[in-house]
Amino acid sequence: MPTPRISPTAAAVLAAGLAATTLPLTAFSATATAAEPDRADLGWVTGVVVDRTGAPVEGALVNVLPPREIPEFGMIDDTTDRWAVTDADGQFRVRQHGKGFLVQVCDHDEERTATCTPLTEAGHLIRYVGPDGQHDSWLQHTDLYDASAADLEVGTIEVQPTAKIEGTLTGASFENIQVMRLNHTKTLDGQTDGQGRFSLDGLAPGTYYLRAGGFGTVPWESEPVTIDAEHPGRVTGRLDAGTTLAGTAVDGRTGEPARRTEIFLAHADGDLIASLFTTRRGGFKFTGLTPGDYQVGVLRQGGAFIPHAEEVPVAEGEDRVEASVPLTRGATATVRFRGTEGRVDSELRDSRGNVLYPNLLREDGVATYPGLKRGTYTLAAKDGDGYGLRTFRVRSLRDYDLGRLRLDKPLLTLRGRTAPHAVVEATTSDLCPADAPESHGGFHEIEKADAEGRYVIRGLVPGEWMVAADGFPHNYTAVCHEDVKIWASRTYDVPLDTGHTVTGRFVYEGTDLPVITNIGYEVVHPEGQVTNPTTEHPTRARTRGSSGEFTIRRLPTGTATGGLAVLPRDEVWARSLWVYFPWQPGTAHWFEAEQPELTIDGDIELGDVELVLRGAST
Repeated sequence: MPTPRISPTAAAVLAAGLAATTLPLTAFSATATAAEPDRADLGWVTGVVVDRTGAPVEGALVNVLPPREIPEFGMIDDTTDRWAVTDADGQFRVRQHGKGFLVQVCDHDEERTATCTPLTEAGHLIRYVGPDGQHDSWLQHTDLYDASAADLEVGTIEVQPTAKIEGTLTGASFENIQVMRLNHTKTLDGQTDGQGRFSLDGLAPGTYYLRAGGFGTVPWESEPVTIDAEHPGRVTGRLDAGTTLAGTAVDGRTGEPARRTEIFLAHADGDLIASLFTTRRGGFKFTGLTPGDYQVGVLRQGGAFIPHAEEVPVAEGEDRVEASVPLTRGATATVRFRGTEGRVDSELRDSRGNVLYPNLLREDGVATYPGLKRGTYTLAAKDGDGYGLRTFRVRSLRDYDLGRLRLDKPLLTLRGRTAPHAVVEATTSDLCPADAPESHGGFHEIEKADAEGRYVIRGLVPGEWMVAADGFPHNYTAVCHEDVKIWASRTYDVPLDTGHTVTGRFVYEGTDLPVITNIGYEVVHPEGQVTNPTTEHPTRARTRGSSGEFTIRRLPTGTATGGLAVLPRDEVWARSLWVYFPWQPGTAHWFEAEQPELTIDGDIELGDVELVLRGAST
């Protein structure tokens, strides 16, 4: 079942304890990219690390970071000699990098080689040293040291103590609590104790606010608080349980409790918020609701009962509302598959062709479909050799044994033309447009076109399919076609338009100095267009080295918005689309840039795009 999208209000009723992502990276990892080989003709970087009192710091980790590695808290390639640990006198000696570099100093995680200690466990802030001096964040640097055959003496590097925010959040027992920048991005995660007390350490000086709740409670935010090592922040608050929606789900025919039944909560428009399973007595309880109109009940196909929902209004000031949800036990259809070889894919469709159940087949070749209302259904299944269809009608709410379904009909073929080397997919899942909520079917086939753009997809069954093509990494726009009817082998062309290009260069505000690391630019399109890029290949690109330059291809004609790449893209796999977010964990710093509206009817040259540093301590 797809995970529902969560709004701030919706999140208020989810179960507590969900973990949050802590890193600002979208794709980089400690082993993601092989580093440039170190050159023996490059000089060394030498210096000494001290604390605020001037005492040498033994065991500090010193990394020399080229543009691609600057935001990392550990070496991408720890087999090089571009890292070292300071000796008893605080001294270090590390190799330079040929593409330019910053020097990073942090507390050493002794269990992870060339890696910084986690922020919340460190006694000192991470320190970055370059031609601009010494700062808490790489965002405060605008230049790199140039590589040289001569040694570079950086002198004394003074590491700084961390700052913290502490306090009590009443009603928040072992609750996740987050430290937020003023641009509403998370910089650090923490947790309260059993009494709601917290101490969030590892922060750089700056202004932050705290956020908690939203998972079974009303979301909570503190007022902004400014901190440094000598002036910790002190915050108190109360986590509000909000309105409780409690009730009982019952079998409408027998009056018996609907035990262990999944009950959903949704907004009045049907957007899902949360779900839970009823107790042995059919009871359910959602907390953290805010005023508004809701639906509660069986909102998705699944389980023994036919989907049904009750409308529940929540008024201002109500502590508790109750709702009884009468349910009707649906019919059950059972089928056994015969003559299969290897994996079997299957789906149950309603009379409109919507997929109700994909791939419920057990290892013994039996599939059971519960919770069916009166109507006509079609069962489709296939293995590697053939397919079978069975249409049946549910006239009464009883158990149906459909017998055996032979998979002995020849599979269908879809062929046609598209862009050279484009990937074409055919699926009964509803994935069109690419940014719309997804529903999933049981069949999905993918093939790549040849150099002339000819594609062939075999192994299909009759029905309505989504057919889509994506020309990445070549300069073609993606497109998806929904409700393509395939009742027999047929030809279907999926032409792709040549894409447009956006180019530009990130520079620091008021200068012509290019950004020193691989942040990214992204073009975001209006929702719901069939030419919108796929989640795997968004229209974005990272800057090239320390040039600040970027080039985005594959843009469809139309209007869009440009700007810094700040959206998480977990499905991205191509390295050319991996970018760093323009902020750093544990600090209040972030970059901003203009977000121009773009009219894309040809190639666009943006020129210099200024980065504005926000949240930096003075």
